[in-house]
Amino acid sequence: MKKDQKTLLMALLALCMGVILAGGLHYVSTMREDLTAQAVRNVMTVTRQQQQALDNFISGDRERLHSFADYFSKNGSEDADMIRSQLKVFGEVDAFYTVVNLYNGRFFSNKSNQVFQLEGEELASYRALMGDGVRDPFTGLNASGAMFGYYESFTFANGIRGLIQKSYDRNKVSEAFSLSFYDDRGLGYVVNQKGDILLHSNGTLDGREYDNILDALSGGHDAQEEAEEFLDALQRREPGSAVFAGGGGSFVYTYVPVENVPGWTLVSVVSMDAITEETEQILRDSQLTFLLLMGILAVCAIVVLLIWRTHKDIAQKDREIRYQVELFDIFSSYLSSNTNDVYMLIDLDRERIEYISPNVERVLGIPPGEISADIRSFVGTGNGEEKLDADEIYAMEPGDAIKPITTSWTNPRTKQYQWFQVNIYCTAVQGESRLVLYISDRTEERKIQDGLSEALDLARMANDAKSAFLSSVSHDIRTPMNAIIGLVALLREEPDDPEVVLEYTQRIDAASQHLLGLINDVLDMNKIESGSASLNLSEMSMAGVVEEINTIIRPQAKAKDQVFDIFVSSLVYEHLQGDKLRINQILINLLSNAVKYTPAGGRIEMRVEELPQVVEKYSRIRFTISDNGLGMSPEYLKVIFDPFTREEKKSTHGIQGTGLGMAITKSLVDLMGGSIRVESTPGRGSTFTVELELRIQEREEDPRFWKDHKVARMIVADDEEEICRNIARAMEGTGVVTDRSTDGETAVQMMRTAWEEGRPYDLILLDWKMPGLDGLETARRIRESYPEEIPILLFTAYDWGEIEQEAREIGVDHFLPKPFFMSTFKEAIRRVMGDTGKVETSEDSAVEGRHILVVDDIEVNRLILVKILRTLGAECDTAANGQEALDAFEASEPGEYDIILMDVQMPVMDGYAATRAIRASRHPEAKTVPIIAMTANAFMDDVRDAISSGMDAHIAKPVQVDKLKSTIRQVLDSRTQQGTEDGEGSSEL
Repeated sequence: MKKDQKTLLMALLALCMGVILAGGLHYVSTMREDLTAQAVRNVMTVTRQQQQALDNFISGDRERLHSFADYFSKNGSEDADMIRSQLKVFGEVDAFYTVVNLYNGRFFSNKSNQVFQLEGEELASYRALMGDGVRDPFTGLNASGAMFGYYESFTFANGIRGLIQKSYDRNKVSEAFSLSFYDDRGLGYVVNQKGDILLHSNGTLDGREYDNILDALSGGHDAQEEAEEFLDALQRREPGSAVFAGGGGSFVYTYVPVENVPGWTLVSVVSMDAITEETEQILRDSQLTFLLLMGILAVCAIVVLLIWRTHKDIAQKDREIRYQVELFDIFSSYLSSNTNDVYMLIDLDRERIEYISPNVERVLGIPPGEISADIRSFVGTGNGEEKLDADEIYAMEPGDAIKPITTSWTNPRTKQYQWFQVNIYCTAVQGESRLVLYISDRTEERKIQDGLSEALDLARMANDAKSAFLSSVSHDIRTPMNAIIGLVALLREEPDDPEVVLEYTQRIDAASQHLLGLINDVLDMNKIESGSASLNLSEMSMAGVVEEINTIIRPQAKAKDQVFDIFVSSLVYEHLQGDKLRINQILINLLSNAVKYTPAGGRIEMRVEELPQVVEKYSRIRFTISDNGLGMSPEYLKVIFDPFTREEKKSTHGIQGTGLGMAITKSLVDLMGGSIRVESTPGRGSTFTVELELRIQEREEDPRFWKDHKVARMIVADDEEEICRNIARAMEGTGVVTDRSTDGETAVQMMRTAWEEGRPYDLILLDWKMPGLDGLETARRIRESYPEEIPILLFTAYDWGEIEQEAREIGVDHFLPKPFFMSTFKEAIRRVMGDTGKVETSEDSAVEGRHILVVDDIEVNRLILVKILRTLGAECDTAANGQEALDAFEASEPGEYDIILMDVQMPVMDGYAATRAIRASRHPEAKTVPIIAMTANAFMDDVRDAISSGMDAHIAKPVQVDKLKSTIRQVLDSRTQQGTEDGEGSSEL
């Protein structure tokens, strides 16, 4: 019987090995087919990627060529100097740029100052090119070989038809795209619908070059049918793949039509040997692995058989012993692993433990040995509401029991406080007394009970906080609401008095702004506390941040006759990545409070400095805002960042505030991973310090900037020595010699000395307000003594509008705002030294004369906005939903609408969908028409949604006129600058 079992087992093992072997062979065969198919798919993927790259290349060149054609269409055909001058810009590039006068055959090229004359068939071939497109390779006038390029016809301003063409040497295009792979055993070709090769890799197929890709196929009836199917696919512009036999073996052809050139197809040709070579290597490795696995399995089978035979006899002998042991082990294991109950059986007379459950150390934290060494002490342990009495326990007789006792102690191992319920009873075993202790861990139950109690307390506290919050918000909202309602009632009583009406409307506007600020603060705080606030990181300029802060805060400080100064230490990195709006919100909150709580005539300062780097590629910026105002008490400083907290004292009565500003500021700083701290003394002012770590935005500086603008020596005059030192420190790495003076007299003397020594200054930077000679008088004396036009820049932190006319008459070339930033300084130099800059326009002029499409589903909103815009000099059309806006735009002439003001939440089609539809439309200005979102959704996520849908900017409702004007100006300036940069970028190709 045993022999038959052994024979059966060996037969089964042999059968398993045979099945595994057959499966392995099938796996190898299937794997070869799959790897070959995958290789063909990989070739197709590479072909598609090369086709996309070629399409992108063609598309980019055609767009640039269109902008050049547009440029020439604005000039006359007879202006040969203009054409040569524009083409000279492309003299250094590899491509050939040519302009042809299709009327008289005059041919201009960027590679020659000579004007060529086209005649006959050559001129006729150019006249036959209509519209725009890509030419098949041709022989160029200025080139020896075949050329590849693009053309676009246009009409000169005087009505003559012209053509602009950009062409490359065909071989250079092939080099640029490197249409080869598989170690140059795979080649790429661009063919037409007849199979003629237009562009090809820098390699040969089976050692030969062909003019038509079908010439590479072997002859024969089957090859002829395959070639016809391939040619038919080229005609239908369908992608696909095929395997053809050529002179050097079999080849895989994959082909994808070129989207931007009708009739062109990109064909990749790879030797089947290159594909199968890689496949066979993988298969060889797989086969080796399979054989190794079979050997291991065989060895394992033999070892298993030996072990099985040895243990079979031993197992039978031990089975009876283990059965008895397992019964007890099951019980012990269950106690040890699954329960927190400890059982003990104690012999009181001999004071020894006869049994203790194995989970005792895990539950109680006391090793069994310690319990056995001092049983009496253990029995009397505990410090809970009920304590174990050792004497009472030792006096127990069989049949006695003690009611369950709740006690507690600190676990010696985990140091955690635990609660236990102890059950004790006495029993008799073979006529002797035994004490049974059953100790049950009740810590988790106690924690749940305590947690429920704590949750109840927190719920009560939350309810109290909610009531306090609603009471505070209700009080703060009612204050401006009462003012608005009361003033409206007064307006009804005196509607005929213009002065009274003006006064009341100004007060209503102030109360409305206060109410709007309160609502925004409450919503912002709610979003922060809910954890849904997020940051919108983008490139930002510290110069722009400081300029915006200065623009907002300086008028507030001036209205209260306060001195407001900004000091910026020389920054190594001005361009950073951060959430500009959130940073502005933090600084404006702190500075607005400083203005509010500083009496008239007080002083407010903001200092910006760069701290030593801690993390590479991150700049540490410290903002310090200080004032000499009312100050705060030490008690209030402890709760200053809590919501709805304000220090109520006599000096702050009448100052409006929501009590949310500091809480929002602290939350935003935390959200950015920064820090904020405050120091304050009652009656002496406050100082807030904010530190943020912002990623550095890498920018490549122009090393020739100062040399190109002929600035080698300059003088800085400012009565504050610290400002002079900061400017000199910032100029240290530029190679410009920077002399400085703290008064105008010295500056004039330094100018005179430099002039007499024959090394005059190239640039003069003067502070406006200096003791003695101010900036204007200093500039006047310099201009009177030294008529040569040395650029003079006036440097000031004040509004220079009141002196601009006088300064221009004296000879001041430009105004530079304080504090000093290198980027602002360079921009000023560009303007003064002749570089073109954007034209400065007032915000009113940015709106005046514009044709604006106003889109809003609420009629009263449209009425108010149209009235405001028409008052500013704009012409308006309206639409009640996104679909109407889309229809109106698509029906408009190019240039008809300058701006679209788009509401977001509307029926039929919302603002986001309408914007995406406009951007995707075929209208010539679909990509460029400025679209500004108008919505009551004012969170950062809403701003991000507006921008991602294709809008240019975002204005929160209710719309404020100043904000509307400034946003329109910024969007129009940005569009103008973008158009200029696109033009410049095209000229450099």
